[in-house]
Amino acid sequence: MRSKSESGGAKLGDFKGRVAGVGPQIGFLFPLGKEHQGYLNLKAYKDFAAENRPEGYTAWVTFAITPAAPEAPAKMPVVHK
Repeated sequence: MRSKSESGGAKLGDFKGRVAGVGPQIGFLFPLGKEHQGYLNLKAYKDFAAENRPEGYTAWVTFAITPAAPEAPAKMPVVHK
């Protein structure tokens, strides 16, 4: 069996990359009937300062349906003595 140093290894160097990105995100929570609620999220970012990889734009749309949050209990009046 040959050792790693005898097999040649990576001939073109390490496969390393680096990038930074910045962009907006916004989310909306809304009712879907009495028993469910929906959540819609939009986010995107622009890559910059890339090293050893391409720059570009990335965007996501996420939609989720969950059980509705329980209603808040009625507030008791505050009594001062």
